[in-house]
Amino acid sequence: MFYKCLRLKKQFIPLLILAMGFVMVSCNNAPEEPATVAGYTSLQDLEGHAVAVISGSTSDVLLSDTNNFSNIKLIRCASPSEIIAAIKNDSADCGITDTVVLMTVDMGKCGLAIDFNLPGGFDVAAAFNLGDEKLQRSFNEFLVQIKSDGTLEEMFERWCSHRVDTVRIPDMPELAELKGHPIEVATLADNPPFSFYQENVWTGLEVELVMRFSLFVGRPVHFSGYRFDEVIDILSSDKADMAVSNLFVTPDRSDQVLFSTPYYLCKTSCFSKAR
Repeated sequence: MFYKCLRLKKQFIPLLILAMGFVMVSCNNAPEEPATVAGYTSLQDLEGHAVAVISGSTSDVLLSDTNNFSNIKLIRCASPSEIIAAIKNDSADCGITDTVVLMTVDMGKCGLAIDFNLPGGFDVAAAFNLGDEKLQRSFNEFLVQIKSDGTLEEMFERWCSHRVDTVRIPDMPELAELKGHPIEVATLADNPPFSFYQENVWTGLEVELVMRFSLFVGRPVHFSGYRFDEVIDILSSDKADMAVSNLFVTPDRSDQVLFSTPYYLCKTSCFSKAR
């Protein structure tokens, strides 16, 4: 099953890789395995090229480090849609994103293809305020339950094996009955299939995950959308109770927020225009 396939043995390597994804840009036919082209073959091949990254992402940090990469032009984007636009209008030669995201997009229809898959991977987890260990523990207990009963596996299978415009969050009428102070959640509004705001409705895998957690703890939930480079600061300044934005667990971020048990191992790919 899809989720089990993601539980690969983690190889911690000094590669900081991008967790942000695409927005839908009329490239939503039935998903196929993305085409692979003989273009760039490694991060070293990106020297001398323009690479689109999300501002504040881990790939931004790595590729701006002149000790490792001295001749890469970074195109810092505010959203995943800007990464696609930068590649399509030739402002960037390539971009880096979650391999799973590419599986929900018709790469051929978009005129894009994978150049190479980066080795290793990073754990993805929900983040919480440093002082809110109670909410963190509740979320970890929730993860144990949905992993053991197969719910999390089913969610990944549903959201990550089909084109995103065909997937819906199951009805949860009980959410409307919840009372009390809502859980304030910081997330991204344009990161399908994980979180996105469409037709005035929040949806996506991580949105569904938080909704199910809301029922688990018996508290309503409220989502707010931010730029990726704002999420950690929003959380650490107590403007939100938790964040889900395909966040990699890194030592630097762990100094600023509490992370839950990981629920996803992110694999990433470098992609560019199909040749």
